[in-house]
Amino acid sequence: MLDDNPWVFRHEGRLWVSELPREEMLRQVTDQRAWDVANARHERWGLAIAIGAAAGVLTFFVLGSLAGLPPVINLFVLPVGFAVGAVLGAVVNKRVRAVALQNSPLPTRPVIAAMVRIPPEVLKKAPADSTARQLIDWSRRGFVG
Repeated sequence: MLDDNPWVFRHEGRLWVSELPREEMLRQVTDQRAWDVANARHERWGLAIAIGAAAGVLTFFVLGSLAGLPPVINLFVLPVGFAVGAVLGAVVNKRVRAVALQNSPLPTRPVIAAMVRIPPEVLKKAPADSTARQLIDWSRRGFVG
């Protein structure tokens, strides 16, 4: 089994191989994921789009009701309000994020070395003492041979 191989490590439930030793690669991946979690608060796309879409639907519903549109036509106009609101929410979020990032720039995201996921076919047939280069080549091909 490849679990004892010094070039193979398990991350997010899958086996990966890299030319860096296991401990170094795990440290790099952990540092990058920690940076992602710490800086995810700057990414509010989902919230901005949801608020914009809800506001767009509400606006188009109110305007359709005030204009006296029949309910069937109003129902066909509501998706347009959803789309317009979602796009406007994203545009506003982009502008607000740009100002926020100018006031507090993010540190650079940690860079990790190349890593390749080991497919199940390679996992079954690869010898335990395989080198990193062999495992990477076999993983890219999808078979041992």
